[in-house]
Amino acid sequence: MRNKNLLFTIVVFMFTFSFCAQSEDSKWTAGVSYALAKYTPEQSKLLGYQFVHQFPRLDVSRHLAGGFSLNAALAAGQIIDPQLNEYLTLDATIRYDFNRSDDNAVPYLLLGVSSINALITSPTINFGAGNTLWFSQQYGVNFQAMLRYSSDKTYLQKSHKYFSVGIVYSFVPRSLVSRIWGR
Repeated sequence: MRNKNLLFTIVVFMFTFSFCAQSEDSKWTAGVSYALAKYTPEQSKLLGYQFVHQFPRLDVSRHLAGGFSLNAALAAGQIIDPQLNEYLTLDATIRYDFNRSDDNAVPYLLLGVSSINALITSPTINFGAGNTLWFSQQYGVNFQAMLRYSSDKTYLQKSHKYFSVGIVYSFVPRSLVSRIWGR
């Protein structure tokens, strides 16, 4: 119950913060996605599970400058699988989008950290890539893949792959590049 209250408080804070911080020059986005942590079969024997399904994964991004943006995300596993009632992830990443943040397709590379609260709390270093496909001025679809590296000293949390797919909302309408068939 404590994790659900924490999750609710953080979600309310994230959306309140985003709306208050928005201005004409701001590049804020928020997203909701489905995420999947995938461990190897060998790791699953130790951990007791190979896949951790997470929904919703909530994230907020802020475009900084020069193709860089800052992203924060929160996801909990217990909403789908009650047996994973202690699996909560907090992520912070820096993304680089090759100065394509105004395009319809925005591929990016990311580097970040996570705090995974499973049976114990473990930090990870994250490397990955993603792409946001904007299909309207305010809505897009985001695909992301990460490798979460965990130190070998961490007995229960192992390095693993982490995937997500979801809907992104831009608080300020974007000027999309005209498509060939739209001209």
